[in-house]
Amino acid sequence: MKESILSISEKTFILSALSETRRLDGRKLDEFRPMKIHFGSDWGCCIVTLGQTKVIAQVSCEVQQPKPTRPNEGLLLLFVELSPMGAPHFEAGRQSDLAVQLNRLLEKCIKDSRCVDLESLCITAEEKVWAVRVDVNILNHEGNLVDAASLAALTALSHFRRPDVTTTGEQTIIHDPAERDPIPITLHHHPVCVSYAVFDKGNHVIADPTAIEERVSEGQIVFGVNAYRELCGLHLGGNAPITLEMVNKYATRAAKRALELVTQMKKALAEDLKNRISGIEVGFRDCIDSNNRLSLGKDNFQIQLFTPDFKKERAKRASNIDVKEEKINDEVMDDSSEDDSEPVIVSVGKGSAELVNQKKQDMKLRRKRKLQNDEGGKEYDVDESSSSEESDNLDKESEDTRKNGEPMSDSEIQVVAEYKGTENKPNENKVIANIELSGDSEEEETVLLHGEDLKNGSTEKGRGRCPKEEKMEGDEPHSRGWYSKPTW
Repeated sequence: MKESILSISEKTFILSALSETRRLDGRKLDEFRPMKIHFGSDWGCCIVTLGQTKVIAQVSCEVQQPKPTRPNEGLLLLFVELSPMGAPHFEAGRQSDLAVQLNRLLEKCIKDSRCVDLESLCITAEEKVWAVRVDVNILNHEGNLVDAASLAALTALSHFRRPDVTTTGEQTIIHDPAERDPIPITLHHHPVCVSYAVFDKGNHVIADPTAIEERVSEGQIVFGVNAYRELCGLHLGGNAPITLEMVNKYATRAAKRALELVTQMKKALAEDLKNRISGIEVGFRDCIDSNNRLSLGKDNFQIQLFTPDFKKERAKRASNIDVKEEKINDEVMDDSSEDDSEPVIVSVGKGSAELVNQKKQDMKLRRKRKLQNDEGGKEYDVDESSSSEESDNLDKESEDTRKNGEPMSDSEIQVVAEYKGTENKPNENKVIANIELSGDSEEEETVLLHGEDLKNGSTEKGRGRCPKEEKMEGDEPHSRGWYSKPTW
């Protein structure tokens, strides 16, 4: 199966994000993914995970003849295998260019740096030596295979134990681990690989690139560094221009990263040895999660949609909303604790009105300090005195109606305020409130009332009379005399 082609839109998106110092998974440009190490039940077997990249390494040994040029040194063999389990485009049983490159980088970093004491692997000079073989298999490819493979191979070598050997004359006896404890391999230092990807002709360099970032990158820098800040290998790939200053700058960062990896590896080795001595069962069971049993069984898209700045801003907005909700709840509790008072008719829309508590309406007027003019869009402040005066007037009117012996009904109208027009248009007509009548009348009609109608009771075209206690023939008590009689 061939590798899928990367579209131009994906390349453009990644490059534009890097120009803004952003990455798809939300990391910084010099930030590495978390590294985890898990050991198997056998000596020299471990799994290393770098983000979603997973690599397993297994070390084995056998007795062979040494090389004629180095008769008293053992052999160290490194092999990297890319199987279809790691990625669909990997072919089994065929060495691709990527596999050859990984194999050479591991040999340059581990074997050529002579971190393994090969002389300690000699059994009999010029006759028998230990040949140590390291097999590295890619379980899941999500970028930066070099770092994960190098750490897996180094950890497996540090964890491996070879059988003990006794030589008597020409006889060589290899003891079983049950007879004698196996012997670890001697390592002089611990070199690991640290990779960087180069973009935009060297203007942007990122650490620990993912698979899609590696395909977009123009070049690659791989440092082989040990915990003593010694450079054990250097690989420059691609066609991007790389300067000496750039190499020195990122070599210092790679040395710091190598120290962190070696410290984490030694800590994991000590913990595993302690568990084995204590008799605690060890293996890959702890690293296998129910959601991660198959490397390709779920989506591996690591995309960070919210950067840390967006997260902080979102948390700040959420806290402000919580504070506002608490204030609103407190105000609602205060309003509900007040005693009931006389009802007030308030317009809630065209052709409808609502009967609300007078004190609640007064509280709403006090909280809402500004009202907007319907026509001019002007805003003006409302003093507390005006709202209180209006409420006092309403109280007086309600008391007068009670003294006259007329009870307040649901269909009764109260005059809340008188509109006298503006300075420029003193005779301007304006609807104060559209009131929905009760269901007693068969036909409803809205009539515009003015202050003069209330005082003089005049009737003009389009206006009705509003006598206080006038009754028409056939009308029930307390009916509105200024509405027309329905005719059918």
